[in-house]
Amino acid sequence: MKKIHHLMLAAALVFSVGADAFAASSTGNLAISAVVTAQCVVQSAAIPFGTYSSSAIQQNAQIGVTCSNGTSYTISLDAGTGSGANTTARKLATTDGSSTLNYALYQDSARTKTWGNANGTDTLSGVGNGAAQSIPVYGYIPAGQATRAGTYSDVVAITLSY
Repeated sequence: MKKIHHLMLAAALVFSVGADAFAASSTGNLAISAVVTAQCVVQSAAIPFGTYSSSAIQQNAQIGVTCSNGTSYTISLDAGTGSGANTTARKLATTDGSSTLNYALYQDSARTKTWGNANGTDTLSGVGNGAAQSIPVYGYIPAGQATRAGTYSDVVAITLSY
């Protein structure tokens, strides 16, 4: 009887373990991907020169640039809207356009490197770091200009290429 009892116990163990031992499994992969595109945003600025009284005026502004980390960019500034202006001699003009006041924009505080839109010549290049970067613009109105009284303005387009 003891032998039958042991035999039945052994059979029960085989059946209970055997069910797990014969379970099937299969493996596969879950493919994960993402695309990070290069992105850049430029934030406009203003240079308020103030009152001109035939003395030279220097003023600065900060252009904001935010580009995704590692993205190369180039900033260019056009000649502005003043009649007859170019990137080396920009012109503030009265609202009726009858009078102008010459000025220049530079990339450096010494005001030796003009800022324009000739790629590789007078543009500024940089690399984004994912955070906002402040890019200085240095403005200058030369002394000795004979102009009539009035309010003068100009709009210079900022182009951020990446």
